[in-house]
Amino acid sequence: MKHLFIGLTFLSFNSFAQKDGNQKPETVYSIAKEERALKWYEDQLKLWKAEVDKNPKNGTAWTNYYASARALRNTNPHGSEERKKHTELCAQIAGEVQKAMPNTFEGYFIPFIENEGAWGSPEGLLKAAAINPDDPRLLDEMMIHYAMERNQQQFDVYGQKMFNTNELPVGLLNWGYNVVSELDENAILFTSGDNDTYAAWIMQAAKKMRRDITVVNTSLIELEGYRNRLLKELGYPPLTVKEPESDEEYLQKKKQIYAHFFQGKRPVYVATTAISLFEKDFGDKLYLTGLAYKYSESNFDNTAVIRRNYEKRYLLDYLKEVFSYNIGDLKAQEFNGMYVPSMIKLYKHYSETEETLKKQELELLLLKVSEQSGQQSEVFELLSEQNKPVSILSAVLDLKTLEKNMIPVNGNIYMDKYEVTNGDYSKFLNNLKISGQNELYQTAMYDSTQWMKEKFAVSFNNPMMEMYHWHPAYQNYPAVCVSYEGAKAYCEWLTKQYNLQRKRNYTQVVFRLPTELEWRAAAGSGDPKAITPFPNNQIQTCDNCYLGNIRTSKDRFFDDGGFHQVKVSSYQPNKLGLYNTFGNVSEMTGTKGTALGGSWFDLFEECTFDKKQQYSTPMPTIGFRVVMEIIEK
Repeated sequence: MKHLFIGLTFLSFNSFAQKDGNQKPETVYSIAKEERALKWYEDQLKLWKAEVDKNPKNGTAWTNYYASARALRNTNPHGSEERKKHTELCAQIAGEVQKAMPNTFEGYFIPFIENEGAWGSPEGLLKAAAINPDDPRLLDEMMIHYAMERNQQQFDVYGQKMFNTNELPVGLLNWGYNVVSELDENAILFTSGDNDTYAAWIMQAAKKMRRDITVVNTSLIELEGYRNRLLKELGYPPLTVKEPESDEEYLQKKKQIYAHFFQGKRPVYVATTAISLFEKDFGDKLYLTGLAYKYSESNFDNTAVIRRNYEKRYLLDYLKEVFSYNIGDLKAQEFNGMYVPSMIKLYKHYSETEETLKKQELELLLLKVSEQSGQQSEVFELLSEQNKPVSILSAVLDLKTLEKNMIPVNGNIYMDKYEVTNGDYSKFLNNLKISGQNELYQTAMYDSTQWMKEKFAVSFNNPMMEMYHWHPAYQNYPAVCVSYEGAKAYCEWLTKQYNLQRKRNYTQVVFRLPTELEWRAAAGSGDPKAITPFPNNQIQTCDNCYLGNIRTSKDRFFDDGGFHQVKVSSYQPNKLGLYNTFGNVSEMTGTKGTALGGSWFDLFEECTFDKKQQYSTPMPTIGFRVVMEIIEK
C-alpha cells in the first residue's frame, strides 16, 4: 500500500474554457473532491495526452494527463484488467514526465506521487516544494510529510496554506470544527480518509484549535516509523507488528494497532467516517457521541453527551445555508449526513423529556440536513409517525435518479434499466442494521463466502470474497451472493422508501421482482420470444468487439472486457434501454430459484433468454433487477 489517500493532490489548473463539453480538456480533480463518469475520465485522458504530445514541456497537461489515468485506476476494482492497464499507464506517465521535464515541479512531483507517496522517500516532494512551496498540488502531501516527521512548525505552515487557498469546502471545515470540539481533553481521534483527516488537521494547524488532541489516520498508522514516533510522543510503548503475508494477517495487524491505542491512558474516539473499520472487532465498546464514537469499557450516558455537543459545542448554522462555492461542496453535503444518527437520538430524547421548543428547532434542522443528504424519507417517517417503529435511512436515496432509471415496458409496469448495485443494496442493509431489524439483516446480508465455494473455489476469486461487497470501487457493480428472501425484502424496503417521498412522481407504487414473462419480454425489447438482445443474435460485432459480459470459451473470461461482473452501465442497452440483460449476472425472477439472462460465468448458449439458471443458495453469478408497478398515479 504505497499511497495514503486517493488524494486532494491533483487540483490542477488550466486555461481552457469549458464551453464545448468534452471537446476541450478540462481540469481533472481528485475523486476525493469530485467524481465524474468513467467515460469523462477516458475522454480527458485522450485530450490531455494530445496536449502533452503537442508540447512535452506543458506541466499543466502532464498533471491532468496523470490525474485522468490515476482516477481511472482508482475507480476500477482491484484485479480488473482496466485497473491493471491504468496502473501501468500511471507508472509510464511518471517516467515520461521525469524525462520530458527534468528538474521541474512536475518532473519531481508526479514521480513522487506515483512511486513514493507517504510510504517512500520524500526526496521528490521536497525538491518540488523547493521550486514552488505554495503550489496547491503539494500542500496536502507536505502536511502528511510533516505530520509523519512530527514537525509541528512546518505542519502548521502547510495547514495554514491549505486553509488560505480553500482546498477544502467550508462545509468540511465546519464538520472538522465540530468533530474535534466534542472530544475529551488529550483525546485520540481515528480518521480514515482524505477529507475527514484534513478537516481536523486544518482546524488544529490554521485555527489553533484543540491542539491537545491527536488525529490518527488509519492508513498512516500502519507505518512503523511514524507509529512509534507518535507513540513515544504520547507516552505509549512502541509497537512492532509483523508484516502481513495474507489478507487475514493484514486485518489482524490493523486490529492489533487499534487495540494498542484503545488500551492506553488517553480517551479514544473513532470518527463516524471511520466506524466501519472498527465495528466488527470493537463495536460493542464504541458509543455514539455525535460525530464520533467514544471507546469505553463500560456503559455511559451517551445521550447526555450528544445533547451537550449540540447545545454547547457545535456550530450548526452552516447546515442551514452555505454562502460560498467549492468544487468539493457535494462531498461536504455527504458529510452532513453524518449528523443524522445523533440528531435522531437527540430528537427522541427531546420527545421523551417533552422539551417541545428544542424538539421543534431540531426538527427543522433535521429536515434541512436530510434534504441535503437525501435521507428525507426515513426522517419524514420519524417526524410524522412517532408511535410506529422507525427505520433510519443511513445513506442517500436518490429519488430523481430512481425515477429516471425506470423504463416503461408494458402499461403501468416499469423496469429499472440497471441491475441493483452494491451501493443500492448497502443502503438497504445499513437501514436494517441501524433500525435494529437484526433478524432480517442476517437474512438479507451478502454471503461473500460463496465466492470460494464449489465451482468458484479458485484463487483469483479470493479478492472478490474479501472486497467485492464493501470496497467503493465496486459500488456500481451488481449486487450478488444475495438470497431470494433478501432481494424480496429489498423490494419491500424500496417500496416503503419511495412512497414516503414527498416529491415523488407517483402517488403509490410497488417495487418487486419481475415475473418470468415480464423479464423475457423486457429483455427482448418487447418480444417475449427473443433469445438475445443482439442484432441477428450475434454477441460480437464485425470487428470482434463483444456486446455483453459472458464466458467467451471454456477457459476464457476476459475477451469481452470483464473477468468477473462489470459495472451495471457497461455495454450498450437493448432497444428499450435496459443494460446487461444478457450476461453479467443472471437475474432473479418472482419464481424462487429461477433466474434468467446468464452471467459472466456462463457460455453464450447458457445465457439465451429461453434458458433458465436454477439456484438454491446465494451465488456470485446471481443478482436481480427491480420492476416498478404503478398502483396509483
